[in-house]
Amino acid sequence: MVFGILDDRRLETVPGTGLLSDRRNVHGHQVAIDKAGELKHGTGSYSHIVLIPQPSDDPRDPLNWPRWKKEACFWTLIFATSLAGVLSPEASAGYTLLAKQFNVSVDEITSSFGALVLGLGIFMGPLIYGYVIQNLSWQLGFWFTSIACGLSFIGVFFCVPEAMTTEVESQIKENASRNSIEKTLRKSESPDVESFDRTPPSPSPPTFLSQLKVYNGRLSEESVWKILLSPLPFVLSPVTWFVFLTYSMQTVWLSLVPLCSSTIFTIEYNFDAAQVGLTNLGGIVGIVLAMLVTGPLNDWGIVWISQRNRGVYEPEYRLMFMIGMLFGVFGYVGWAVGNDQHMPWIGAVACITMLNFSMVVSGSAAVTYLLDTHRANALHILSITNFAKNMVLYGSTFFANGIVISRGVKVALLILGACQAFCWLASVPMYIYGKRVRSFIARHPRLFRGDLPASKFPAGEHAERR
Repeated sequence: MVFGILDDRRLETVPGTGLLSDRRNVHGHQVAIDKAGELKHGTGSYSHIVLIPQPSDDPRDPLNWPRWKKEACFWTLIFATSLAGVLSPEASAGYTLLAKQFNVSVDEITSSFGALVLGLGIFMGPLIYGYVIQNLSWQLGFWFTSIACGLSFIGVFFCVPEAMTTEVESQIKENASRNSIEKTLRKSESPDVESFDRTPPSPSPPTFLSQLKVYNGRLSEESVWKILLSPLPFVLSPVTWFVFLTYSMQTVWLSLVPLCSSTIFTIEYNFDAAQVGLTNLGGIVGIVLAMLVTGPLNDWGIVWISQRNRGVYEPEYRLMFMIGMLFGVFGYVGWAVGNDQHMPWIGAVACITMLNFSMVVSGSAAVTYLLDTHRANALHILSITNFAKNMVLYGSTFFANGIVISRGVKVALLILGACQAFCWLASVPMYIYGKRVRSFIARHPRLFRGDLPASKFPAGEHAERR
């Protein structure tokens, strides 16, 4: 057991466990692990960090793209996904106003816009739209959104090329590279380290025009129906349920805040649409703070812990940052209690800051853990959990504002705080038993379409004794 993580009894080498640092900490001093010299490392101050996953030598590999290309792709996708999140709640600041204009309930307005969440996420939007609906018209806001969607389409077309290769090419790279790298890592002082892929050189990189093709042929030999049904077996993965509870459901609770903000701030502070929109500044502050803290602290923390484990990285180290979900609990409960004590509006906005801070910190930990455990198949799990999240969120739009009006703001926020705390508890068993879960996934490659089946990993001492 390392830092509370139970060892696996079936496999000696569990996929996901890897050599992260070529240094280890011995009696407070850093000692180099010489056997890691053949693996690819970071650069500059990160030259001692072993890259996970190991970049291939294929110029089409996104890990080998030039810096400008990575940045262009990254920021284009950031803009596109943020825009997708804007579409559903962008009019939430004016739900009360729209309800009066169409002579319907706020819940009916919320559920009408909530239909968008069946295919989209929720993030921000009311900040700008509040001013538009207050000073111009609610129709004009959607014209602005249409312009942004057009810009997003152009950016994705030119800056986000196809990064997938065919299954045949991937299998050739895997078979050609694994033998040489395994030999290197088996010499390491860390016996339970997973091998990494390095691939032989490939042809020259594709031209810019060739990457603009809309159709790149079939990337899989499997039937269309098999591909469509391929995500279903992942419902049996414990990681799927962990991501659903800690990431997807947390998104539901957070998404209900802007959807109900018009009702809450109108009841408690008599805000108009523009003022309700401005309350979203608290969310922006929380997100920025989380981004400034999470990246450096997460990376430094993972390296620091790995160096105290003979340079070996366990994906469960990521789950230590799930404690960030407690900021969300404090945010909901603090808002509920403060509202009962006639807290000024700035206190409510500060609580919104905590909610968004919690989402970014814990959400990044949950998603990176998913990538470490299911790798290329992580998209299947995200599609399942996002679908389930959207269905729950869509159903909630029919009664969320009604609960705020009938039961009061305090009760509604306490319910969200209790849900947040319950979902956080899922991270505790996942941290303790996570390594055994990864072993279970590896030992069932047909079920989970694993690229690292258990046959690649010899049984450990416990299994041999059986």
